[in-house]
Amino acid sequence: KPSFIPNKVAKNIALQSTNEAHVEKEEHSSVDEINGPILTPSSPSDDATQFDIGCVANPVVLPPSNTNQKWQMYYYGNAGSWNHNQNCFLPTGWCGLAESHDGIKWTKVAGPLEGGAILSPSSSSDAWDAIHIGVGDVVRVETTSTTTKEQQHTSELHMYYFGASGEEVAMESSSGSSSIIGMKMRIGRAVSLDEGRTWEKSGVVLDSDENEGFFASWPRLIVPQQGNGDDDDDRKEPWRMLYHSFNGKKWRVFGAESFDCGDTWTKTGLVLEGGDEEANSFDSAGIGTRAVAPWRDGLLMVYEGVNSTSLRHCLGAAYCEDVHGGGEWTKLESAEPIMEPGKDPLGDWTCQVIGTPWLVAMEDGSLRLYHCAKSGPDAKMSIGVLISDSGDISSTSWRKSTLQDTIQT
Repeated sequence: KPSFIPNKVAKNIALQSTNEAHVEKEEHSSVDEINGPILTPSSPSDDATQFDIGCVANPVVLPPSNTNQKWQMYYYGNAGSWNHNQNCFLPTGWCGLAESHDGIKWTKVAGPLEGGAILSPSSSSDAWDAIHIGVGDVVRVETTSTTTKEQQHTSELHMYYFGASGEEVAMESSSGSSSIIGMKMRIGRAVSLDEGRTWEKSGVVLDSDENEGFFASWPRLIVPQQGNGDDDDDRKEPWRMLYHSFNGKKWRVFGAESFDCGDTWTKTGLVLEGGDEEANSFDSAGIGTRAVAPWRDGLLMVYEGVNSTSLRHCLGAAYCEDVHGGGEWTKLESAEPIMEPGKDPLGDWTCQVIGTPWLVAMEDGSLRLYHCAKSGPDAKMSIGVLISDSGDISSTSWRKSTLQDTIQT
C-alpha cells in the first residue's frame, strides 16, 4: 500500500476528492435561468446508475448527427472510491452516458456494466487501466466498405479514454517522499457500434513519458474535415491529440499526431504551458484539461489553469489560426481568466472550483461551454453549462442557460 498523497500535491493534481455530501440544486429564477448544475451525481435510490453517486465530471458533449437525433454527454464519476476499493483523489473512476433533446435537460442512460456504467476499469488487477478510467474524447468515424453487391456505410464511435494501473509513483514534496497509486495514467481507445451503449477496448494508444511527467491523460482530438478541392491540392492533415501531464511542479499540454485515423500516434512535443510565476498568473502552476472547437476561421481552446499560490482553478482561452490545429496557440484576453469560480454568471454552486471545460460551437455562431464545478469540500462535483450568444469569450459574454434555450433548440 502506498503512503498518503501530500496535501498540496493532492490539491494541485485533483479538482477535489469526492464524498457523500449533498448537491446544491438551486431553483429557477423569475426569468427561468437555470442556476444550478444540469447533471448531478445519482442518488442511492436511483435505478439507472449507481457508479456515480459520489461525483460527475468532464462532460464530452456530442450534438445531434445524421445517425443520432439526440444530444449525448459522456462523463466520468465514482461512488467515493476507485476500483479494487482504492482511495481516490480525482473524480474519475467509471464512464457513463446521458442523453438530451436540447443539450440542457439530460437523462442518464443505464449502461450494461456494474452500476450502470458504459465503460469500466479492467477487472484484472495488473491491467494498465485497472484502478480508474475517464473519458477524454469521443469522435464519430464513418466507414464505407464495398461488397460484391453494394457499398455498406457504417458509423462508429471511438472513445479516447485514460486509465491508471496499480503501479506506484514516487512523489517528492516539502513534507518528504511518498508513493501514489492511480497516478500512472495512459491513453487508450474503445469502439462502439451501437451509439455508445457498449464498447470494445482496443488497448493503449499513447503511453506516458517521464520527460513530460508522470502520466499522459485527458486526451482531446482535432479531426480534420475532408478537403473539397482536387486530390493533388488537398493537404493530408493528420489527426491531432492534445493531452496533459504533470511533473510534480507544473501541468503542461502536449501534442501527438496520427496519419492512420487514430490507430497509431507520434508525440510532437509541448503545445502550451502556464504563465509567469513571479507575476502570479492565474495559470502559473500550469494548464490541464482543455476543450477545442472551430471559432472565427481558426480554433478556440478553453483551458483549465491553476494558480501556484492559491491553487485556484480558473478557465482561460487560447487561439490557433490553423483550423487543423497545427500552428501556434496564443493566449487570449491578455492571458487573464475568462471564468472564475463563484463569479457571475456562475452560481454559488461553483464557488470552490471550475474545470474540465467542453465547447460546442453552435450553427448560429453562439458557444456553449460545459464544465464541472462544486461549491466546497463537502459538496459533490456536478456538471453545468454557460452560453455566449455572440460567440465572444470575455467574462461578460457568458450567461446562464434558461428554459427558453430548451424551447429554441
